[in-house]
Amino acid sequence: MIPRMTRLLTATLMGVSALSMSGCALLQSGASGVTLNILEEGFTPPALKLSDADMVCNFATVNAPLVGAARAFHGDPSLMEATLYTTASFCSDARAVEEELRYMRAVREKRPDEAQDARVAQKRMLATSTERQYTAFKRMRDKLEQKYFFQYGKTCPKFKRDFDELTYLAGSLSGLLAITNDFGSQQSVGVPTDIAPLAEFAMTCLNNEKWWGTPQAVRAAVWSLIPGGAEGKDVKGTFDASMTLGESKGVRLPHVLAAVTATSADDAATVRSVIKRFANVPNFKPNADYRIFDAMAKVQIQVISDRMWTQATGSRTPFNSLGKFWDDKAPGSDLNTDDFLK
Repeated sequence: MIPRMTRLLTATLMGVSALSMSGCALLQSGASGVTLNILEEGFTPPALKLSDADMVCNFATVNAPLVGAARAFHGDPSLMEATLYTTASFCSDARAVEEELRYMRAVREKRPDEAQDARVAQKRMLATSTERQYTAFKRMRDKLEQKYFFQYGKTCPKFKRDFDELTYLAGSLSGLLAITNDFGSQQSVGVPTDIAPLAEFAMTCLNNEKWWGTPQAVRAAVWSLIPGGAEGKDVKGTFDASMTLGESKGVRLPHVLAAVTATSADDAATVRSVIKRFANVPNFKPNADYRIFDAMAKVQIQVISDRMWTQATGSRTPFNSLGKFWDDKAPGSDLNTDDFLK
């Protein structure tokens, strides 16, 4: 009788213990869910209104591990992680660009040791960016597939929140950037290139006008970069329409995609044209709700301009001169923009 009672008491205590643990996990999960929802719906919108891209990317770099710790409390921070890792990659991209410009100056000045060191440092930072961007893409894809029961790049989800759509767009862009940066870092991460055609289809699931012409610009970029992908497609017309829409909506991300695509094709005339267009939109007003995206677009256009200036002159784009080039003639005069270098 006593052994039986002992076994019953032991089983009861074990059951109570299990229930207590489950209850604790449930409470932690609930608290994590509420916190993550506050971050997604409460903290993110104000951050999107900022115009300081450097501040936002540094914030993301510092806080991504903190948000990821929600998993220890039975939360799923995947969508916030996708957003933060995407944003954090702008910091490592910026450092990679600085090393690239250092490399270009060293080559120009015939300093091979400096050039080699700069190239190594650049590849290291590109590898870091690749890791962040590929992680962002995977977090976005896996979580949204689980949430909306669809297959990324094959079928379309029926979004219930703008935040989910925005993460879908940003994560897709990160996937494409991860491919590019992986090549730049000698495929140190091994990002699968089939992300490109999947992302091209994925962009058909988004409202092009709502998201500033970016989905169609992404598609045009993929058409251009995949061998044979542009056949039968109006790439130039798609970029032009997307840039016009981006200008009217206050977010010039399509210009970046057009410039990057032209750079990859060694089409310097088009790159110049896009940079000039970006810098000279009449009466342009950044979208107040998504100001940070236009700020990041400006950083990327500035980078492309800086490469061109450094290649030609040994120095980056002069201050407050985006959209101008070293061999431009000032209207109505014979002055050369060498004056910018003084």
